[in-house]
Amino acid sequence: MVDSPARRQQSAVRRRLVAAFTERLGLKATAVLLAVVLWFVVNAKEPQVEIVPVEFSPVLDSSLVLRDPPPVLHALVAGSPKELIKLSSNFPVIRRQITSDAPDTVVLDLRPDDVTLPEGVDAVVRDVQPRSVTLRFESTWSRKVPVHSALTIVPLPGPIETRFDPESVTVSGPRHLVLRIASVRTTKTTVTFPDSLPHLVDIDTTGFVNGLRVRPSQVKVQLVQMPNP
Repeated sequence: MVDSPARRQQSAVRRRLVAAFTERLGLKATAVLLAVVLWFVVNAKEPQVEIVPVEFSPVLDSSLVLRDPPPVLHALVAGSPKELIKLSSNFPVIRRQITSDAPDTVVLDLRPDDVTLPEGVDAVVRDVQPRSVTLRFESTWSRKVPVHSALTIVPLPGPIETRFDPESVTVSGPRHLVLRIASVRTTKTTVTFPDSLPHLVDIDTTGFVNGLRVRPSQVKVQLVQMPNP
């Protein structure tokens, strides 16, 4: 039986297919391996974009207390997969300085430049969301201030040291008003020396505006005569 041209062509195709899968297997396996390695190398260096969480950490003056937890922020960061994976455990951060004269509500505009990447991360911040945050602070505040004497001591036998118990009191009220008070004074009272009885004197709140309070409102006075120089 004589082979037809069609049969001879089919046989040639089959031989080529068999050869493709059976001949020079070592060389072909090496080529495939090199292609896979090259793919990983190229993709490891090629920039990618990823959305990562951002820690918002405002640097607050000691007089400021946030009413609400800091908001959740996210940044769009471009970099190689090797660099981006570093951000999965070490988040970028935004720090903004807030001074004591800030109002009770502050709106901060945010930019990509505000985002600080962890040290050693080679990437670029393309965007940050949301683009603004609102911070609300406690409208009332308390702090301790020292007590100063406005007493008149009679007779005055020499140097007298005036000791208060407690030595400081707590002033509470609107934050911007409390910050203006550095100390308080006793009321102008005449105290006889020596006197074995304890003296209770009031704190002078004459200059206090509405909303300011002081606790305790009285302090105990002890007079101690000092030796003459």
